[in-house]
Amino acid sequence: MSEKDGTLFTRDFMLCTMILFFCVVMFFMTYTGMTSYVKLEFGTDSALAAVTVSLFIVGDLVARLLSGKAIAAIGLKNLIALSLAASTVLSLLYFVVWDVSSMSVLRFLHGMTYGAASTAVNTKVARTIPSERMGEGMGYFMLSMSIGSAVGPMLSMILDDDGIYTDIFMIGFVMSLIGTVFAVLLSGDKGETGPTRGSKGLIERSALPISIVALVFFLAYSGVLSFMSPFGDHIGLGSFATFFFVALSISTLLSRMFLGKVYDVRGENILLIPSFILFIAGMVLMATTDNGWVLLISGAMMGVNVAMLVSAGNSIVIKLTSADRVAVAISTFNIFIDLAYVIGPVIHGSLIDEMGYQENYLVMAGVAVVSLIMYCLLHGRLVASGKIPKGSVKKD
Repeated sequence: MSEKDGTLFTRDFMLCTMILFFCVVMFFMTYTGMTSYVKLEFGTDSALAAVTVSLFIVGDLVARLLSGKAIAAIGLKNLIALSLAASTVLSLLYFVVWDVSSMSVLRFLHGMTYGAASTAVNTKVARTIPSERMGEGMGYFMLSMSIGSAVGPMLSMILDDDGIYTDIFMIGFVMSLIGTVFAVLLSGDKGETGPTRGSKGLIERSALPISIVALVFFLAYSGVLSFMSPFGDHIGLGSFATFFFVALSISTLLSRMFLGKVYDVRGENILLIPSFILFIAGMVLMATTDNGWVLLISGAMMGVNVAMLVSAGNSIVIKLTSADRVAVAISTFNIFIDLAYVIGPVIHGSLIDEMGYQENYLVMAGVAVVSLIMYCLLHGRLVASGKIPKGSVKKD
């Protein structure tokens, strides 16, 4: 089925959604408990273990930078299939790594396969979604990320607690293998081989404004991901903190199910500005509460903008970018989010050591306010003035 008939749930759309789910589960399965594994298996300190594990993100960033040229060279389907096949092989190598150096190389290479596959899958699905339903379609597509980001850490933490690291590696292998099979079933890339102007740069300039907004916002959010467990213990709500991300994941799931149409019909301002405000209020609530149920409510409040900025952000860069640069634009947006996840925990950790958990999160609520102001200045005002079309209307 073609984009012209307005059909959303095509065969390729469903396959790409499932592939993203498998990729996300694989990522979290081999990321969440990996620091503990490296420390236990190789006798390293926490800092070296964290660096070793984080090399996955470095590989991911490198692959995203190069993915536009790779798509142009071999096509979307081939890049997805080859990346996932390589990921499948690399997943088996976790069983035989012998020291920190070999684990570091493996983490870097594995991150490259994830970055290449996820960028290509995002680009592939964007080309299956009718332009007038882009917000709705990206919202449904990103449901797989919401579910995978809940399932992956949950399984990893359960198995990590039992010390069954080989099962973590095996599940990651199975996820990559199934993803490879699904990738082979995708339609070919006739007429959609990627950017023909890849020589014009590895970063898409039209994607920079919303990407910078996302960088600042996810700097604020990254510390919630990294330090929620010790923060919960610090305020005496450790049992509730365990379910914080369940509340957040349910919120992201519902947001992506029902709010994508708002983007298409009403535009991004009416969707994102209230979402930013809800996140800021949730962050302040989280930082100041000593009530477990209020902590869970704050997570649900914060999840709305976490979901909407990713979905709407991808839709915005697609809208603002010529068809032959969509892969590079999607890559640019996600690179800035990944950078936030690399830099953010370091900043949060330093501030927590300096001033404490609650004060750090209040500072980060202020950073989220800055990201809202940046959104209004860099993108929102242009939408309001009509200089950028709102919603799913493609820029001329």
